[in-house]
Amino acid sequence: MASFAPISQSQSLFNKPRAGFILPSRSAAVSHIESSGFVSRTASVQFRVPGYMMFDKMPQRAVVVAATTAEKQKKRYPGEAKGFVEEMRFVAMKLHTREQAKEGEKEVKKPEEQAIPKWEPSVDGYLRFLVDSKLVYDTLEAIVDSAPHSIYAEFKNTGLERSVSLAKDLEWFKEQGYTIPEPSSPGVTYSEYLKELADNDPQAFICHFYNIYFAHSAGGRMIGRKVAEKILDNKELEFYKWEGDLSQILQNVREKLNEVAENWSREEKNHCLEETEKSFKHSGEILRLVLSSEERTMKPLQIIHLALLFYFLSITIPNVRSATLQPQLQLIHGFKPKSTDIQAKAAARSCPYTVIIETSCASTSFTRDQISLAFGDSHGNEVYAKRLDDPKSGTFERCSKDTFKITGPCVEEVCYLYMLRKGSDGWKPGSVKVYGPYIRTVDLDFDVFLPNGVWYGFNLCNSAVVDESLSADM
Repeated sequence: MASFAPISQSQSLFNKPRAGFILPSRSAAVSHIESSGFVSRTASVQFRVPGYMMFDKMPQRAVVVAATTAEKQKKRYPGEAKGFVEEMRFVAMKLHTREQAKEGEKEVKKPEEQAIPKWEPSVDGYLRFLVDSKLVYDTLEAIVDSAPHSIYAEFKNTGLERSVSLAKDLEWFKEQGYTIPEPSSPGVTYSEYLKELADNDPQAFICHFYNIYFAHSAGGRMIGRKVAEKILDNKELEFYKWEGDLSQILQNVREKLNEVAENWSREEKNHCLEETEKSFKHSGEILRLVLSSEERTMKPLQIIHLALLFYFLSITIPNVRSATLQPQLQLIHGFKPKSTDIQAKAAARSCPYTVIIETSCASTSFTRDQISLAFGDSHGNEVYAKRLDDPKSGTFERCSKDTFKITGPCVEEVCYLYMLRKGSDGWKPGSVKVYGPYIRTVDLDFDVFLPNGVWYGFNLCNSAVVDESLSADM
């Protein structure tokens, strides 16, 4: 069973009855919830909620912003309005095919551009991958520590560092009787290239810094889990563990990257973006070390494809990409959440999620009903929160939005989400949003009163809407 905590009290969608937006909340209480009971409000933090919230189904007020002639003529680059990290993401996505991502522009014309066939990893190959990866991370972290350019100092001790974790993993393999190889050509080549960029080309170096760390933080962990299932008896290496809230660590680094890039000229930003394909190529060369010797004879375009898959998995962080599911709501007769024992076993490899639930303005003024939530993937991984409701805190009041932090079993791709209401008050959710560092963001529109005593929701596990490219090459 998942454990979770609401990170905000219910927030009214209206400060004034006629307003179509709300001013950001300045602070909110953080509460820890056991999935079998109500909220226990024991701690608080201060945080800022950026921007205004606008909802299509609420009364709205039009806001007209005047722009000068010069501003109208200024060229806007894709993603620029959201910050430079979004620009880097957009450029990376253009290198995908349309089948891999909706923003993809690459056309598959040649056999070598096709997806890489299913492959089987080996321990020896995986060791080569870990050794070369450590060399690259050693290089990145040494460069940031020495800071030959002052902007690098912004990225010291971010929490994303991997060198120490990799050293522990290699020591574990050594204790198991394996011989640790020397770094090979892909890792050495990439390390030397990073050193050259660090001294002479800080913008290009930052591009590689971003792609290496962000890809590993999500896609890397997904691939690591697949490899562990096949050859390591599901052992989770230190390489795939982080101290603290990974999604918050990533957000902190994202903000620093955006702040640094604010001081760059447009030409410097474009130069950074131009390094994206080189980053994929070098990362792909190292990643393919996991493969068998026969499979390692890939063509350059296939290497880039492998690195793109690695990156594609990494862009599932919440404010980077979302998938809006548009199936039909349905009664889920006979559904039973995973048992506590199964949940506990799966939670040994737990992942964080954030769930945001908007209560419709057409709902009852408040509800005392029990509200349960379950979501999962097509592989049997499921997150189950037995109780989200808490009348004492005003959860699920009319025209409100509630946010919950949930920790539960790792799912690979959310393809179903159900809710259960038990009680006599009634409740009408407007929308439900689920995101986390290892899944694509999912937005679901309910906008109906939930029936009493029966699970109700969406199931796309057999639908083409669910992106199969996440696992097609593994």
